[in-house]
Amino acid sequence: MHHQTFVSLFRKILSMPTAPFHEYHVAAEIREQLAAMPHVSVKEDAFGNLIACYKRGRKKPKLAFAAHMDHPGWVKWKGEKVFLGWVPEERLDTHPVEWFGDFGMWKLEPFELKDGRIHARVCDDLVGCAAILAMFLELEAAEVEATVYGLFTRAEEVGFIGSVEMAKDWPLPQGVCFVSLETSAARGGAEMGKGPAIRAGDRISVFHDATTAELVDAATEGKIPHQRALLDGGACEATAMNLYGIPAAGISVILGNYHNCPPEKGIAEEFIALEDAKNLVKLITATVVRMSESRAGQSSKAQLRKRLEKRVRDHRKYVRAAKKCW
Repeated sequence: MHHQTFVSLFRKILSMPTAPFHEYHVAAEIREQLAAMPHVSVKEDAFGNLIACYKRGRKKPKLAFAAHMDHPGWVKWKGEKVFLGWVPEERLDTHPVEWFGDFGMWKLEPFELKDGRIHARVCDDLVGCAAILAMFLELEAAEVEATVYGLFTRAEEVGFIGSVEMAKDWPLPQGVCFVSLETSAARGGAEMGKGPAIRAGDRISVFHDATTAELVDAATEGKIPHQRALLDGGACEATAMNLYGIPAAGISVILGNYHNCPPEKGIAEEFIALEDAKNLVKLITATVVRMSESRAGQSSKAQLRKRLEKRVRDHRKYVRAAKKCW
């Protein structure tokens, strides 16, 4: 994708105002972007989550990339102004609030690109939403024969409500793996600028091993900068899916000023490395392409199994002798 096209898409999505239960501006922009993609359809579930599907050809779906449309913010409720989402209480009254009807956000720069970083009022998790849209555009441009879902969920910041509602009435075919796309604070040795972090898990869950391996294989084969880490500072929507028996994996772009909170004090724009966002799009696109091809038995885990089985065969006489000893 051309640099200016990429930046323009991310600017449009990240500039949308949002808060838990007030994701309608983001949802409207996502729908507008999807409307221009001939092989993508979109529907809304009973809770208002968006379910988009890229389908070209007759390949069966294997992946659903997901991101949430909300961000911590203020809402008006029964005549009161209530803050929804986690931010240290001592910071809540330290910065002006900009109101968008019934909800408000910190008065911050919506989007700025400088020194190779995206600074925005909201990176978490509109970066994930923009990445899914960029993936669809890449698949359209390359005329890839595949079927893949993009899930845009609501009210993640107050307890995974959108993803839980979706998990309870799972709308996708059995076997489709949910892949959470997030922005996350640096943990587990992961660093900003070194590529998206393919997550071994979060604070609560260990993620789906086979899908995690596919993500690593796609990144390795495509020479896409990436990291592998246990980002255990918090939990993401993959944990919610795990709780309901849906296989789930995760990828994160490392985030600065998590939830608009600089390390010391005050409120400021969140930020990510531009190249990390670009490599996230490359990674998820490459994974879709790789898994849509007929390459059974070629994953790194499958190759490892073959090597181990060969070792058993090569040492069969010792294995038999060992069994007799028992």
